[in-house]
Amino acid sequence: MTERAGKTAIVIGAGIGGLAAAAALAPHFAEILVLERDHPPPGAGARSGVPHGDQAHVLLLGGQLALAELLPGFEADLAAAGAVPLRQSADSYMDFPRLGRLPPFDIGINFYAASRPLIEAVVRRRVAALAPVTIREGVRVAALVTTPDGSAVIGVRHAGADGAPETLIADLVIDAAGRNGTLSRTMLADTGHAPLAVTEIGMEVAYTTGIFIPAEDAARDWKYAYVLAGPPAETRSGLILPIEGGRWLVTMVGRFGERPPADPAGFLEFARGLRTSVLYEALKAAAPLGKFTRFITPGNTWRHFERLAAPPRGWLPIGDTICDLNPVYGQGMAVAAQEAVLLRRLLDEGGDLAALPAAYLARLAAIITPAWSAVLSDLGFAETIGERPPDFAERLRFAAAVAVVAAREPEMRRLWTEVTNLQKPPSVFQAPAFRARIGAVMAEMAARA
Repeated sequence: MTERAGKTAIVIGAGIGGLAAAAALAPHFAEILVLERDHPPPGAGARSGVPHGDQAHVLLLGGQLALAELLPGFEADLAAAGAVPLRQSADSYMDFPRLGRLPPFDIGINFYAASRPLIEAVVRRRVAALAPVTIREGVRVAALVTTPDGSAVIGVRHAGADGAPETLIADLVIDAAGRNGTLSRTMLADTGHAPLAVTEIGMEVAYTTGIFIPAEDAARDWKYAYVLAGPPAETRSGLILPIEGGRWLVTMVGRFGERPPADPAGFLEFARGLRTSVLYEALKAAAPLGKFTRFITPGNTWRHFERLAAPPRGWLPIGDTICDLNPVYGQGMAVAAQEAVLLRRLLDEGGDLAALPAAYLARLAAIITPAWSAVLSDLGFAETIGERPPDFAERLRFAAAVAVVAAREPEMRRLWTEVTNLQKPPSVFQAPAFRARIGAVMAEMAARA
């Protein structure tokens, strides 16, 4: 029997990060309370606490595998719920700046496409069935409760059923409350910690999403398609993703004040303005279903909890509480799930609960940095606000050369896919054989410049 790390744990938030955290804690605590301010609808419905829940979400392979580690059989559950099985690259139409359509190599990687509400519903159902877990809905946590000396978090305070403050005591509190990290940042300020260091990449990105019924088209040689914008001047992206129920979830993306319309005619006209007409032609023959939804994000923010010199005992942040990532790269759910796997492994190692925050925070950067490396490409737009690394131009040239080699070679396509899916770190490209091929392409590109 697994040794208990503590009696009671509280998880604030029942999004992917909070649910994954509860799954990670389940073997190690007698009681786990998941406190969710929303009342999630039955089944796979969007909820108000996830304002971008109706937008396209791709569960990257790194996230899919992390959730399967925490919840064995998760992938079969997704399939049974109606998620669409796809082959990476082989089933795609992927159009990249300066490369055009990438050849649809079959690189032997499977994944599942589904709406965010379906993914969350499957995870929530599995987590709710775990013996120690209770999910309490309609509970809005107001503050983290600390010891008088501020050295430890010992619970949370929320408004009870009669409106009076109620305190719940726990051995461990996980802050999965989401963007801004307000609860944790307030607690740290109140206990005398210096303000967190924050890294920001400011770039307004606007998303508009609609559900479509696709037309039957035997001539179409792809199952999912996206056109990715790129610096210095292309600002429009688009994605068609097959989801449960034989439908398409279609998202159009605009940057720097360009906002995709939320009416059928305007949405289609925006699609016509993409670099290639493939999505437009497919949507012309499809039928929109219901209303379009919009979401705007100001950019990317990394709150550096990992730099805390003496983190309070009994507390951990996870997911968007730590880092907001540009949703266009589809990394948020994967990063949160991988952080939960880190938590599970640390607990499995039998470490002291008092030492858990420092051990967990020390390893966060190894999970977040690969995802952050991708959003650094947003700095390639002159309008993006943020500090460019000293070697930024070289990084862009290297990334462009990797993409060229991946477009040419199935072996590199697989590796590139594993990196972009947060399954492997970008450092794998530094292996001598790969580095030589990438360097040769960089030389080609320099000669043409």
